[in-house]
Amino acid sequence: MSKEKKVAVIGFDCALPHLIEKHIAEGHLPNFKKLIEGGVIADNCLCPFPTITPPNWATIATGAHLGTHQVTDFHVHKEGGPHIFLNTAEAFSSDRVKAQYVWDAADKAGKKCIVLNYPGSWPSHMEKGIVVGGEGLSVGEHRDGQLFLESTVSLCSNMIISTDFYPRGVRGSFQPAEKWANLTERGEEPLEMVAEMEFLEGHEKPAPVIWYVLARQSGGKGYDTITLSPARDMKKAFCTIKKGEWSPKVVTTLKMKNGSKKEGFFRCKLTALSDDASEFTMFVTSIIATGGWSYPAEAAARIDSPEGVPVFRGGMAELSIGSINMETYNEITEISDLWLGDAAVSLLKDGDWDLFYMHSHPPDWAYHALLNDMDPKTQPDEAKRAKAWAGHLRIYQSSDKMLGRIIEAAGKDTLFVLTSDHGATADGPMFNPNEPLEAAGLVTLLGEEEANKYSSLMKDIPAIKKYLKIGGLANMSKSKATLQGQCHIYVNLKGRDPEGIVDPADYEKVQLQIIDALYAWVDPRTKTRPVSLALTKADARLLGLYGDGCGDVVFAVYPWFSSQHGPILPTGEWGVGSLKCLLVLNGPGIKKGLRLDRTVLLEDIVPTICYVADLPMPENVDGAVIWQALKDPNMKQKELSKLRDGLLRMEAAMARKDRAPWDKHDCA
Repeated sequence: MSKEKKVAVIGFDCALPHLIEKHIAEGHLPNFKKLIEGGVIADNCLCPFPTITPPNWATIATGAHLGTHQVTDFHVHKEGGPHIFLNTAEAFSSDRVKAQYVWDAADKAGKKCIVLNYPGSWPSHMEKGIVVGGEGLSVGEHRDGQLFLESTVSLCSNMIISTDFYPRGVRGSFQPAEKWANLTERGEEPLEMVAEMEFLEGHEKPAPVIWYVLARQSGGKGYDTITLSPARDMKKAFCTIKKGEWSPKVVTTLKMKNGSKKEGFFRCKLTALSDDASEFTMFVTSIIATGGWSYPAEAAARIDSPEGVPVFRGGMAELSIGSINMETYNEITEISDLWLGDAAVSLLKDGDWDLFYMHSHPPDWAYHALLNDMDPKTQPDEAKRAKAWAGHLRIYQSSDKMLGRIIEAAGKDTLFVLTSDHGATADGPMFNPNEPLEAAGLVTLLGEEEANKYSSLMKDIPAIKKYLKIGGLANMSKSKATLQGQCHIYVNLKGRDPEGIVDPADYEKVQLQIIDALYAWVDPRTKTRPVSLALTKADARLLGLYGDGCGDVVFAVYPWFSSQHGPILPTGEWGVGSLKCLLVLNGPGIKKGLRLDRTVLLEDIVPTICYVADLPMPENVDGAVIWQALKDPNMKQKELSKLRDGLLRMEAAMARKDRAPWDKHDCA
């Protein structure tokens, strides 16, 4: 019989295989190179449609189509309300996934599973397995149930403390320092800033507090040293650093608004300090609670990461608005990957596990921040392109370093699977489906005042205004069609929708009217058609979309429209980008050095690893075994034949009872 195999599925969100191979050819990424050259890489790995995060990670872990597991978009419809975007919720909960996860099936069979930072894996339904994170894109983030792309973090988001103006920053000025306890090296004329900290976007709400910033001169050439402290006491200081330096990991306790206390950890970097201290900026990472994001709860304590911290949204927002530069952004990625790698090694190193699934998000954040500057089609400035490509390489070098540590911790007898949930192309003109639908008389849009009646669906009115700015909100009493999510258009149907106006007898006619309107629309800016495909719900089964979560019409746009991924087909390619996915297999039973031309689906990962590693097949698998990647596709049949032959020999021996082997005659 074959030896039992461990399986490690390592996911890199939005990783583009052809760009990984570009950097390998340049002499970088040795660990990606090792697994690719020593295993199988699929040249045509396609993700489900829409090409977006929550549904596709669900597919990678269930082997099921979107229509089967019913997470059919980044957001899912809230039952009972209208089919509009305001009545949706981000889908980052295992309870929303209606197909069985492979780790749940393995757990029931007595296998030990570890799931790390995997979107949609929280809460855990395993008895013996470990789940860390899973309700967001990084540990400590909470997305499930929220609208748009909103999220919260335990305990607060990234912060800027500065003498200058920064969005959502804490601004202050330096004054002569008052008496500080335990300050042995004052230097000349020490200065202090009183920073009134208002902790934003906390999933649990810390109370406002005063932190102190002390500026000192250590060498007589101006202010060059900064201390951050919760009190005027050096023994209580969080850190003391110079310009360009990162602090050590800081562990502190925050008082919460409800009166309780929570322990959290963070790091900070001094990004600017002038000689006279008139210019000062410090970046403080999100403060992540030291627990509350693992099952069992004590699993969090197993993670040993002296210098790593998860960073909320990877610092992408701060880079995009200019609060940090590319160097700091890359360092944030490295600090985040350090924590994730440390977490993986801490959980894997004792070898007491059978199945490991993990997700890493920095490639996706990087493409949203950098891809437009990487592509000549969207960035004509060669110097800016070179800078973006340098940042891109460094993102993957950080991933490669983390990957190498995980390979070593997992061991040589492990079946490794590297994958991504989708790819990306540079941003193009945004396509608003309400424009062709309104032109065809299928949608009537509300004005801002009329839209306020939907405030009962929202936490606040500004969210409605935000949605109106993006695409408009349909007047349900006058609209035959409504838009929801990335690619779904619903017929406003009587008997199904709260304000439905379309008679069920006209359902198919309105479907075709929607499709005609989409195909006929020419974007007025580019003078080209945005829509590459439009299908009725029945025909959308071709894409693995069906069930209540599928629109009555499903549409896709060409890859030179829209924002990188989502409504773009999985085969889309444009400029330096591609929507095709990374898929690499390496380990026992897998061929070496093969470039697989066969079209492979993300649905095929689960049945393949279950077949190779003798894991129980989840209940709702739609995919198939990737036979071409296997050294011997018939290995199971051969094992069964060998066992059958052995059983026959045993039965023959038992039938002889006490007769000598050479006695061929029956004894009456």
